Amino acid sequence: MKGCLRKLHSLSACRQDRDNVAKCKTLDASPNWRAFVWPQTLVVLFGTIEKQKMQSSMNEDAVGSAYANYLRVGDFDSAMSLCRALRLTGHAAEAQDLCERWVDKVDGTTECAQLAIDMCYLGMFAECERLLGGVADAFPFGTSRHLVMSEFAIAKYHLGKYHEAHEIFRSLRDKGESANLVRLLFTNASASVWDFLQDKFLGLSDSIEGMRIGILQEGGVGDLVMYSRYVDMLLQEGASSVSIQTPQTLRGCIKEDHRIKVMGDANVEIHNCDYVTTMFSLFARYQLSPYFPHAPSSVIALPTHHALPDSLMKCMDDGTSRRKIGIVWRSASGARHEPYRSIDLCKLATLLENRSCRFFSLQVGGLTEVEKALFAQHGIVDLSPYLSSFADAAAIAQKLDLLISVDTGPAHLASTFNCPVWLLLSQACDSRWLDCQRFTPWYTSMRLFRQPKLGDWTLPLHDMNIALVSSLERA
Repeated sequence: MKGCLRKLHSLSACRQDRDNVAKCKTLDASPNWRAFVWPQTLVVLFGTIEKQKMQSSMNEDAVGSAYANYLRVGDFDSAMSLCRALRLTGHAAEAQDLCERWVDKVDGTTECAQLAIDMCYLGMFAECERLLGGVADAFPFGTSRHLVMSEFAIAKYHLGKYHEAHEIFRSLRDKGESANLVRLLFTNASASVWDFLQDKFLGLSDSIEGMRIGILQEGGVGDLVMYSRYVDMLLQEGASSVSIQTPQTLRGCIKEDHRIKVMGDANVEIHNCDYVTTMFSLFARYQLSPYFPHAPSSVIALPTHHALPDSLMKCMDDGTSRRKIGIVWRSASGARHEPYRSIDLCKLATLLENRSCRFFSLQVGGLTEVEKALFAQHGIVDLSPYLSSFADAAAIAQKLDLLISVDTGPAHLASTFNCPVWLLLSQACDSRWLDCQRFTPWYTSMRLFRQPKLGDWTLPLHDMNIALVSSLERA
């Protein structure tokens, strides 16, 4: 396998053959000729969220197989299959190199747009923007246009072109695009469900005075928490009620009243709504700039009588003045920028060696043997037995001096409660983080530590360690 990856850097042995194949290949460039491939597709169903992970069991052998097929076939499809295999197994630089090699070889607008989409997943935003800018007009309608323009907006958000990006994104979330939107969000739904949702989908300028609004889940817990601030705006605009589809583990953190409720059975309750929408569509409706409106959510709150057990409080209090720091290093969500959103715990070693701090793991899910050894070596306290819901995580975060986390639900939740959070961000992170380098308009208590290069945590961890030492000296 290592030999395959070394060969990938040069590819000189068969480059001439592949060049000839690429030049001879002709495709119908019509957007209806074939569907684009979303490198990783989020499928939202009534009552559930299903992450459709492409080749979820991808391993080094699969990369070797994809590489062998690329050498044998040498066409665009085999190149993109290899690119995705490399990306999903953490070989970002090799995948980026392969994409760059195909920029001048793509045949027609469809291949050009597909290459740009895969580049966007790899954090190659400037290249993606350039390619899509040249072919976007070739896709005037349908889900292909919607997908192309969505990735175009994502690239622009990342490049700091907020208003250009937001104009595109708003157009994709308005009434005229509702048919395409519901087909992409609810991929497995029937045509009758598509028609029903399309008719009920809230447009950006629709009046909601006295209306009942249903918010269907799109994205993960972090998205819901971040965008929940728009529920207040729906009510201020005159909505009579708002019903929110919410994961079971977050329901305890939704502050219900006579106007706000958590959906039970979405299949039933959605029929009682005048309009349906998603949190992402509310972002399009209300967020006029990165900085306005800027208001914390009043919808997220701890349950009134939520209390942490005495055993946990004793576990966290060792009678010293050492800083209490929580850590979350891994995500299992299958979001589009995995496996790069997560980080190996061993990479946090320099931070964990700081004896002026005591570290508490808020990581859920089983630990590997390597992680268990690191827990023992650095005295990390495992709090997972106390984490049965996000309400538990929020309550614990309020007892910490700092939470260090990758981009996960607990980080958003802690920041909503104004707890100090240092967020480790992949270079190909969600577009909501824009091009902000240290501060973010989303949360006043959060600081960002971003990768300059996809898959390389060296610089953000170096900066974080300096920041931690500095904060301890000031204290």
